[in-house]
Amino acid sequence: MDRIVKNYLEDFLKKQHIEEKDMCKQFEIFSAYCAIAQRYDDLYDLVDVMTGDGDDCGIDAIAILVNGTIVNSVDEIDDLLEINKKLSNIEFIFVQAKTSSKFNYGDIGTFGAGVKDFCSEEHKMAQNESIKNKCKILEYIFDNATLMKEKPSCYLYYVTTGKWSNDKNCSARIDMVMEDIENLSMFKEVKYIPVDAEKLQKYYRSTIDVIETKIDFPKKILMPDIPNVTQSYLGYIDFKQYIKLITGENGEIRKSVFYDNVRDYQGDNSVNGEMKDTIKREPSKFVLFNNGVTIICKKLSSFRDEVTLVGYQIVNGCQTSHVVFNNIDALKNTDLQINVKLIETDDDETVAKIIKATNRQTAVSDDQLVALNEFHKRLEEYYKSFSGKEKLFYERRSKQYAYVCDIEKVRIVSIGMQIKTVASMFFDKPHLASRYYGRLMNSIDGIFSDDHSLMPYYTSAYTMYRLEYFFRNKVLGLKYRKFRYFILMVLKYDLAQGKIPEMNSKNIEKLCDIILKIVNDNDKFIKEIKKITKILDDYVDDIDSTESTKRVVLVEQLKKEYI
Repeated sequence: MDRIVKNYLEDFLKKQHIEEKDMCKQFEIFSAYCAIAQRYDDLYDLVDVMTGDGDDCGIDAIAILVNGTIVNSVDEIDDLLEINKKLSNIEFIFVQAKTSSKFNYGDIGTFGAGVKDFCSEEHKMAQNESIKNKCKILEYIFDNATLMKEKPSCYLYYVTTGKWSNDKNCSARIDMVMEDIENLSMFKEVKYIPVDAEKLQKYYRSTIDVIETKIDFPKKILMPDIPNVTQSYLGYIDFKQYIKLITGENGEIRKSVFYDNVRDYQGDNSVNGEMKDTIKREPSKFVLFNNGVTIICKKLSSFRDEVTLVGYQIVNGCQTSHVVFNNIDALKNTDLQINVKLIETDDDETVAKIIKATNRQTAVSDDQLVALNEFHKRLEEYYKSFSGKEKLFYERRSKQYAYVCDIEKVRIVSIGMQIKTVASMFFDKPHLASRYYGRLMNSIDGIFSDDHSLMPYYTSAYTMYRLEYFFRNKVLGLKYRKFRYFILMVLKYDLAQGKIPEMNSKNIEKLCDIILKIVNDNDKFIKEIKKITKILDDYVDDIDSTESTKRVVLVEQLKKEYI
């Protein structure tokens, strides 16, 4: 392993609070993180994607993306269908990592054979529980094929610490693997990406570096002075220049620049269909028919016709961007122009207002604008009041802390995670926590109420942060991790020793103080968790099955232990 990769690996382990001693396991987790980040750059639990543990079909990690989010259960697919009616932007990401200093022809083929077996209707290889769970999700997606907007994409990342030199035998084996998987007729595209030390370094750098892109923007005018805005421009640019803003070095669409856009790509709906028709039939009129895009950046420098954008987000224009990207071949010999509004500001309140205003011009639900509510602003400030080992960061807006180098990512709490933890611990909904968070939020009356104490929200997230640390480093048995949301609820009841206070009372804060004192004492916390897992053993027939985690009856049984 070269010195740079080793240094990056150590940095990653520290930031993720991973104390795994086995070098091969460390490298597998690191490689999975770097590879998946090329397709998905939002927060998720690495434990949920790791599959390498014997009977793994030669696959170390699997991430399944549906409608722009990683899914880990069939229930999440149902929730996405209920909300969106369709399944779109489906991607299967497979990762295999070897610490070997060279690419091995046989291992390349073994990885491909494992992926093919995973995707086949009949599985010939032995499968561990993680692989079986991912298979169930794949099968369920294809059982709902009529609801897919298009076939999924399949990406295989084979990672080593060596140097890729386009060896004839290895390249031929990759081609054979791709052909085998393509012959399953399941995917619109199959890509097998060999990742060597140099590319792995680039992948990791991309997760910690601020995005910076330089474009030609000659047709621009400087807008008047605006409070809290450093500078802003209005104009239009050639589509070739715009493509630079939305694609990565491998030509893939750069999803991370759309995280502040409240809606993901909606696929081939009527509006996007009209855009596509204009591109193909009257590209010169696109600039007249399209509302254009709004880009906010942390730093903007301009020199003559050239501008450099640093840390930018496309807050309105996700649909336009994807339609242009998907039809790039039809644009090669055209002069299509795109309206652009370019704003430099580091004022969060201004950013929020721009996002809300630009997205109110189209049909966007209030749920999608939840991050802009006053409650979440206060909660973000409340998180900032903690320091030292109790410090967490509430990510009210997606990617808010992505490029702050001195923040450990495991300390970042997304809105989705906040909903799941507080719903489980203080609203007694652990059986719903594995569902898509948008569905969960809509099923809980009063969550994020303005009169609520903020302390229970922080307490639930901090308890989960500590709990995940023990699971991640195998201090607690991984078989109980699927019950982590139940553990939050039971911990509350066990320490309350009586009636649970209302969320807007002083007594709820006293209870939170008690919980936090236990959680911050390793010995007491582990003792408490082991006490709870023994109770789980009494009520759960098959502790390895995920079915019990969905049962409301288990919630009631556990509550009766204390009420």
